Amino acid sequence: MKKYLLLLLVSLVFIMDAQAAPAYAFRVRFKDKNGTLTFADSLQFLSSKALARRSNQGIALDSSDLPVVKSYIDTVMSTSAAVKLHNVSKWFNQIVVITFDSMKVVDIAALPMVASVQLVARYPNGVYKTEMVETNPKFSEPVEYNLHKTRGSSAYYGLAFQQIDMIGGDCLHDLGFKGEGMDVAIFDVNFRRTDSCSAYDSLLADQRVKDVHDFVRDTNFVYDMAINNDHGMNVLGCMAANLPGTYVGTAPHANFHLYISEDIRTEQPIEEDNWLSAAERSDSLGIYLINSSLGYNLYTNLPSASYTYADMDGKTSLIAQAANKAVAKGIFVVNAQGNEGAAAWHYMLTPADGDSVYSVGSVDGSGIWASSGYGPTFDQQVKPDGVALGKGVSLIGGTCGVGASNGSSFASPIMCGAITCLWQAAPHLKVWELRKLLQMVSSQYTNPDNTLGYGMPDFCQAYGIATNTSDITQIDYTFACYPNPTNNGSFEVRCFNVNMPSYSYAIYDLQGKLVYKSDELHSNGFRCDALQHSANGQYVLVISTGLKQYSHKISRQ
Repeated sequence: MKKYLLLLLVSLVFIMDAQAAPAYAFRVRFKDKNGTLTFADSLQFLSSKALARRSNQGIALDSSDLPVVKSYIDTVMSTSAAVKLHNVSKWFNQIVVITFDSMKVVDIAALPMVASVQLVARYPNGVYKTEMVETNPKFSEPVEYNLHKTRGSSAYYGLAFQQIDMIGGDCLHDLGFKGEGMDVAIFDVNFRRTDSCSAYDSLLADQRVKDVHDFVRDTNFVYDMAINNDHGMNVLGCMAANLPGTYVGTAPHANFHLYISEDIRTEQPIEEDNWLSAAERSDSLGIYLINSSLGYNLYTNLPSASYTYADMDGKTSLIAQAANKAVAKGIFVVNAQGNEGAAAWHYMLTPADGDSVYSVGSVDGSGIWASSGYGPTFDQQVKPDGVALGKGVSLIGGTCGVGASNGSSFASPIMCGAITCLWQAAPHLKVWELRKLLQMVSSQYTNPDNTLGYGMPDFCQAYGIATNTSDITQIDYTFACYPNPTNNGSFEVRCFNVNMPSYSYAIYDLQGKLVYKSDELHSNGFRCDALQHSANGQYVLVISTGLKQYSHKISRQ
């Protein structure tokens, strides 16, 4: 941001102009929701479509679905002398307020209903007075035009053929599943030209852009030509573009919700709050999938809030917590892994580290790793979850023509569109079952690594399993065990079924001899060190709820 020399003489009017003073955004979390609405009022804060999605997946309402107490908001607004209420989150019972008086943080923290206060943004020249810069998000690269196909041919998909063919997404289209009736939210930077490029003519003509909002500027306009960035439009095209013979995306008949959460003018934690707002809106409208080609680690405007690799544990950052919460509400979250693999910071970015997030890394046309961020998470969860084409991706560019670029930003929506069509074909799948199925049909499922994760999924095979037309049947979608193989004998187990009753577990060798037994009851998951002093080899983990048993093979090496 440019700094301006102070004039020797400054008028009193300029000095008194509050807009020229620095503005501060504070995240305020409350202790309780005493006095809010009840579940009987659920239609006031969740649409009938959202309630139906919860019901279909057996997900009950809980306290995080209830609104924040209005009197608490009013009190903080008054106490902080706030000029704007930027964000309200019922999931985490918190708000973000913007004020010109940073000293008010002391008064806010002293309020009896307040649990914590955190600075999440500072605007030196006032609210949203930072200068617009012409940059791309860290996930993208410049778009190149007039490229030729690298392999294959298709009179229908045109230049998009390779990227959908690699994962078998065209198989779903051939079966008649192109995303009809499925609602997908895209969280990104800007969607300019979406309302004018011919690639989106059918999307607009069919009125399949169902909702739009800019959570950065709090406006329902997302096509701003003044924001010199086409990233969101590029991402959208990987799924929604529909120009048969020239370019067809992976979910060309789906419904889309376009949400801006990234502020390219600054890099501050408030962008996580914007993402959270978009996720809660997605939940309330009944959306089934989120594609987020965004990620964070360094906050140049608030360096003290930056993350370390130790924070990439799937649950530390607000945005990872928000993504996990969205999945717990029945939304499938697809997030780009990031492009940091060849940089000093070479890990994934958050929320790709989210425990429940399906993160997508990049490969080239031969399936070779293309510099996306390394896994695993700090707590050793496999990342990325899958990979798709991220080098030489065909997309709809800023001239509305077909161009190409690189990055997991585009691998993510390619994958998300295919997942959309798969879920359309198998609507009985619950969100955790869908994630497990995708891992199972991926090229490295039995031996995941830190670059490709579980590898590239085969959506044809996934369809066969999901619809019982495959010779692979009786799939257990309930538990995940990692790392597997384990090198030191320690591993973790996570349960993806939020309604799973409490369970205990035991470990046996392949001859059926009991190696370890735990009588402690667990619900969400557990960590086990029981194989630390055992010999290398194969073991069987048996989890028992009392009504049913689940078994998993574990390798110690």
